[in-house]
Amino acid sequence: MRRSLLDAAVAILEAEGYDRLTTTAISRRAHVSSGTFYRYFNDKAEIMEVLRDEAVAAISDDLMVGVVAALDLDVEPALERVVETLIDGFEAHRAVILAIINQMPAGNNANILPEVEAQLRQLASLLPRRHLPDLDEDGLDAVVFMTMGVLVSTCLRIALQRPAHVERERLVAIAVGMLAGGMVAARA
Repeated sequence: MRRSLLDAAVAILEAEGYDRLTTTAISRRAHVSSGTFYRYFNDKAEIMEVLRDEAVAAISDDLMVGVVAALDLDVEPALERVVETLIDGFEAHRAVILAIINQMPAGNNANILPEVEAQLRQLASLLPRRHLPDLDEDGLDAVVFMTMGVLVSTCLRIALQRPAHVERERLVAIAVGMLAGGMVAARA
């Protein structure tokens, strides 16, 4: 039943958006009484917290797999693998992410998934360590710090705000070029 309520909430977010997400709408969509909803969740905020946690866990798991798969690739294909993995994760959880953005005062400019960024930060040093072996720890920290901001915000923009007339592949190529340029600049 808990899963049915969560799935109903996601369906509402996808079809109607966060503003239409209510406990009544979730109960109606799951074909249960409001009392049944309250046996599993206290309110809409709690169900959003669970959905957020599920999205973060799924994106982080996929990202771990993507980064590990990228370790044996050259720089640009490795970056492309990571960018594609992150965009796929954001797209798969688009409705929940947009709802999170809707709840935050800073909107798109907020760090909406700090847990994903924290997980990515741990993984982010692996590629520069492999491709920039002569980089000292301060240089590595600088590369990781800068590429994190570019990577997460760029992938979110591609996943959530891509103009309909612009191909995803083109934006991925630009993102990869930006990230690769950052790694080249780190050698200087």
